[in-house]
Amino acid sequence: MKRFLFISDFDGTMTSQDFFLQIMYRYEHAKVFSNNWKSGFDLLSDVFGSINLSEDELQNEIEHIPLDPYFVDVVNLVRNCGGDFLILSAGCKYYIERKLKSVGIDNVNIIANDGVYKNGGIELIRDKNDRFYSEKFGIDKERVVKYFRDKYEVIAYAGDSFVDFEACKLCDLKFSKGRLDNILNLFAIDHYNFKNFSEIVKILNDKLKQ
Repeated sequence: MKRFLFISDFDGTMTSQDFFLQIMYRYEHAKVFSNNWKSGFDLLSDVFGSINLSEDELQNEIEHIPLDPYFVDVVNLVRNCGGDFLILSAGCKYYIERKLKSVGIDNVNIIANDGVYKNGGIELIRDKNDRFYSEKFGIDKERVVKYFRDKYEVIAYAGDSFVDFEACKLCDLKFSKGRLDNILNLFAIDHYNFKNFSEIVKILNDKLKQ
């Protein structure tokens, strides 16, 4: 059994805004949201599929994703302590991988929905044969944590929304912001609230030295 796994959501957790919201606000795709009641995978498919940008223009948008500058410090700390770092997202690998590469990071494990550039946007790909498949979100985060639960002594989780709740509550160390923080408070579940990853570094430094 390995010692430690740190799992982090991407959109809204490692970033200050979800990428699909960035796209909606900049290209008036709020119309896509207001004209239907879709959510999860279907909503993202609608928004990302209707961007109507060249691949270079889309790359430029990806490079402007507001990434938390301190998350690299968490990655390095976890690895220096013999642990693993995993990005777990119900978003899309297409933009996550490209954002990380744009800041010089290309060796972080990612579990997220697959996607390809097609017809001016990102086409999300459903993989119903994937062990972590979710009909609503594409990725079942709770199932991912359950898979790793008996493979690590300690699992930490950082998230920001209700999509993270079931997965987060299974973990030993819980870091939250946004709606997830409110939900954990509602259920009186012990956790650490954070605004950026520099705060997580301080807590992990203490915990991993114990």
